[in-house]
Amino acid sequence: MLSVVTRASIRSPLLAHSSRSARLNTRNFTASAVRKDVLSELDNQIHPRELIERKRKEFEEKYGEKLKKKVQAEGVKDLDSLKMKVLAPSVKAALKAKKARDAASAIAEIQLEEEKQFAKDVEGQKSSSEKLADAVERRLKEREIKKKEGVKAEGDRAGIKPLASIINLPLIHLTPHDTNAISQIWTAYHTAHPTLSNSFLSATLSKSTYNSMLSVAKSNPFFVLPLPRMSEPGSITDEGGEKKSTTGQVKTDEYEMFYLQWLFHPTSSSSSPPSAEPNPQPLPLTSSIIFTPLEEFKKQGEWAQPYLVLTHYPELSQTHNLVLMRGEISPAAASGPIGSSANPGFLLSQPQAQLLALALQRFYCTSIEVLGEGEKGKLDRINRAKALRDFREKPEEWNWQGLVDQAYGGLV
Repeated sequence: MLSVVTRASIRSPLLAHSSRSARLNTRNFTASAVRKDVLSELDNQIHPRELIERKRKEFEEKYGEKLKKKVQAEGVKDLDSLKMKVLAPSVKAALKAKKARDAASAIAEIQLEEEKQFAKDVEGQKSSSEKLADAVERRLKEREIKKKEGVKAEGDRAGIKPLASIINLPLIHLTPHDTNAISQIWTAYHTAHPTLSNSFLSATLSKSTYNSMLSVAKSNPFFVLPLPRMSEPGSITDEGGEKKSTTGQVKTDEYEMFYLQWLFHPTSSSSSPPSAEPNPQPLPLTSSIIFTPLEEFKKQGEWAQPYLVLTHYPELSQTHNLVLMRGEISPAAASGPIGSSANPGFLLSQPQAQLLALALQRFYCTSIEVLGEGEKGKLDRINRAKALRDFREKPEEWNWQGLVDQAYGGLV
């Protein structure tokens, strides 16, 4: 037992020294390897080109034979040419794919922006439609209120001006004015006025004639009439060699179709004198006729710009057997249709407005027999009534041929 312990105690210092030596040697070897790796990595970072060149040489030494065969097979001069030939298509494909991706991305962005803008426009249209609907509803309510109060509705498309605002009706009723005197006053007011002579025309007709026209108009409130165009103003040289300016003349070979529409309004009796009859008849309806170029009406419907508005005032029909007619030519606007060259500032010339008024009477007075008209005149009047009726009843079969002769009877 003692000998074992002694042997163990003798060997233990040696073993301890050997173990320490081994650990020391191991630590020294590990530190040297780490230091070598760090120095190598540091050298590669300081001289990266040498590292790349070394790896290239290693790669060529390893695959040199295969690369030479590939160079010969591809028919190129050297390895750099082989790289260009192999890598160029892939680079081009990559660039092409990138451009395609960029284009697709741009298209997607544009489509997204268009969708957003479309959504905004739809919302704006909805808002505008709602505002328009509210405005129309409010205007309709205002019209109903004014009708109940007996006041002219402001929303009338023709914009009828009351006769009492044009002439002094109470004065006419109080002073002894006969039919001829009133007709002369009415005509002189519109023809001699410095600012109304270019934009207004006037006429008078009897109560029976107006009632006949009303009867026909209620059955045929729509029709079309041809209107001759005007030539451009120019100048001529007289015999003495002096140049003189000429106004536009009515053309007999060029016509424009005009669409007409009758509107009817209740006639105010506030300015009429009290009647001696126990049950006086009500005054005839006030009427207005709107003339619009047919092409403009096709495009904009009832919102189209009227060129001429004729108004019949029957306030004096019972007291003087007289109906006053007033025509107003619409002024030309900067943003609207081009005005008449023969009547600057207005959409029609005076001769054109008078021709429309004449053609209107020829078609809407067909139930009145004219003294001395003869068989031909009677047949022409019947044909005009038929043309008016066919336009209403058979518009698809209606023929405008001969409408010029029917409208003007050879005057143009």
